[in-house]
Amino acid sequence: MSSPQRPIQLLFRSKDGVELYTLADTSSSAAPSSKPSQRGQTLYAGKTTFHLLSPNGSAAFIHDASVGLIKCDLSSTTTSAATSTTASPFLQNSKAIQLAKCSPRGSYLLTWERPSKVDENNSNGNLKVWSAANGALLQSFSCKKATLETVQWTHDEQCVFHCVTNEIHIYAANDWKRVGKVRSQGVASFSLPTHKGNDPNVAVKSGGEEETTKKKYLLTTFVPGIKGKPARVDMLRYPDRMGRDSSTVGSDKTVNIPSGPGLTSKSLFNAEEVNVKWSPRADAALLLTQTAVDNTGQSYYGSTHLFLLLEKDVKNPTVGSAMVVPLPKEATKDGSGTVPIVSADWIPNPSITGVVPFGVISGRMPALASLHHGITGEPTFLFGRAHRNTMDVSPHGRFIVCGGYGNLAGGMDFWDRNKGKMIPRRIMLKEEEGKSAEEEDTKYVTIKEAADLSITSSSPVVGHQWSPDSRTYLVSTTSPRMNVDNGVQIHRYDGSVVEESALPWDNAKYRPDKLLSAEYVTAPFPSEEEEKKEFHYYPDRPQSPPPRRFTELKGDAAVAALNKLRGAQANAQAKGGVKTAVASAYVPPAARKAGGGGAYVPPGARRGGAGGASAGRGGGSTLAERMRQEREGSAATVAAVKVTKRNGPVGAASVMGPVGASAADDGGKSKSALRREKQRLAKEKAEKEAAEEEKRKQEEEAARVAANKADPEKRAKKIRKVLKQIDDIKSKAASGTELNDDQKKKLTMEEELRKELASLNL
Repeated sequence: MSSPQRPIQLLFRSKDGVELYTLADTSSSAAPSSKPSQRGQTLYAGKTTFHLLSPNGSAAFIHDASVGLIKCDLSSTTTSAATSTTASPFLQNSKAIQLAKCSPRGSYLLTWERPSKVDENNSNGNLKVWSAANGALLQSFSCKKATLETVQWTHDEQCVFHCVTNEIHIYAANDWKRVGKVRSQGVASFSLPTHKGNDPNVAVKSGGEEETTKKKYLLTTFVPGIKGKPARVDMLRYPDRMGRDSSTVGSDKTVNIPSGPGLTSKSLFNAEEVNVKWSPRADAALLLTQTAVDNTGQSYYGSTHLFLLLEKDVKNPTVGSAMVVPLPKEATKDGSGTVPIVSADWIPNPSITGVVPFGVISGRMPALASLHHGITGEPTFLFGRAHRNTMDVSPHGRFIVCGGYGNLAGGMDFWDRNKGKMIPRRIMLKEEEGKSAEEEDTKYVTIKEAADLSITSSSPVVGHQWSPDSRTYLVSTTSPRMNVDNGVQIHRYDGSVVEESALPWDNAKYRPDKLLSAEYVTAPFPSEEEEKKEFHYYPDRPQSPPPRRFTELKGDAAVAALNKLRGAQANAQAKGGVKTAVASAYVPPAARKAGGGGAYVPPGARRGGAGGASAGRGGGSTLAERMRQEREGSAATVAAVKVTKRNGPVGAASVMGPVGASAADDGGKSKSALRREKQRLAKEKAEKEAAEEEKRKQEEEAARVAANKADPEKRAKKIRKVLKQIDDIKSKAASGTELNDDQKKKLTMEEELRKELASLNL
């Protein structure tokens, strides 16, 4: 890049004001940890209600109920702190604003405030659109519900979609002229991808004497279930596939051009709420559905299901497809036999090679974390079972944190997705006092065992976020969720903690309950030339290599060094540090002797000294340890398992198994013999299913005949009811209505039903 990269910055909002801090390069364990300045830059001094950052990190919008919405330029380093007496509002009459968000490129602001009688008399709405450049009011709507999701922009801010009763109106963003509408009876919400993605969510050229650019945008709509009808989600595409009742405005601005049918649709029988997560390539979407009450009574939080919508079907690219995401067989089911979905999200980098996968945490606690194929939905990698409810993926998609936050204990596992392993952690050892700089030879120990790499935060985790450069990970404890031990902790990509002495802020300043929020400042948008080469502003960096000038300790020397750190680490935990199992639990492989024979010692017994005596966590001697072992069960058996699909008979379901697992015993047969045997088995299976189907039909016919003899009037009444339905279907078909498969099947039954009715002699 021609200009130097912008440093990583963090924005803190506390009860005293809003501050901006610059984080030094601490992504490596060997990075210098000199004491930085803990002053920071105060953007606003005073009580605030909320704030938001522009998508490119150039400005922060801060709301003070006594002033209004204030804009602070983050690129300026000489800005003096504003206060409620000196600040002027960026948006006029904005004191009553309660919600706000930016458009995808940061050109517009959308705000919501409570409706007032003044607004009703003046026909001014309470949902307002502003210019983020000069604060001018551009448009307003009426919206009684406290939400900002009824107005959404396309990724390039060319069009604006506004959801109203039974319709979604489409406007040109520059002049707010209507360019189309989506007609959907009962539509409650919709979703647009906020990133560029791939075709068709980009510009395409249409033929003609002069080639013109016409853009297409995907969206999803959600219609809740009503009067016995299931809920429904449709994937549409503006302007050509928005549904048969939808239309767009022609070039003369007067003619409404009908649109074609939607791409795909999915009926949802258990869905009161739908959370849509778009693929970074904007060609697929995950649907996480949820009900407030679980009818089976197995879950306090209701029931959840996960679906995958594709813009292009694998077999027919002209239409879309919808499917239920197949979950790993290792996921634990609840009492009703279903697997609850804890969380689901995409790998956020569209530039990765191949299909973009998505991550899912499913099952009862300890839940199973897994990666899935972005087109088939099949599981491809299992992280293992643990008490985790969050999967945070770094912006570049390389590093993943599986965390247990909220009501869980705050455990964290740091993974490298490219390698399929937990990231090894290096512990730097301090030198003995009295040595000169010339004699200094810094040493470190590398922790590689998965059982020893998990971290548990000593304070409840409220906020968590990856830095824009994917090198550090933030966890925070904030008010009002937690009114004690407020503060922010920074972890490197390998899970090691950045010492508080290397942080530009003092956590004691925010204790016990002064910190309201903490987050990284978003990265700038890359230029058009840079965006062609790389999607992100910051480069994608792999794990840092071991420092050359340092010496790695191994074997007994590593054990002795770690034993020396136990006392210091115990004191740090007592003061509120991060609780790790490294100093008291890690024993290098070379030192895991049981009587001097170098015998294998299981992870549960690697507690204590080099002899591997069982003590502490995992030893299994106390009631708590035995309960933990019983609760976690066979979690280690599904940890870091790569899943692949093995071939089977034509038409048979795919069999999933770990890489390296042996195939079925073939008895030394040739490939031709195995193929013939598979064909024979498939034929036998088909014949068996056909025979069972024929037997079932005969049993049903016999039961029907017996029922007719027992009560012919009842059977005749039922037949007449079906015949009346058939007449109604014929009328619909005559009027041009397209029939579904069930209606067509019912029409084929007419002749047989009339014969049966005649045979009853009634």
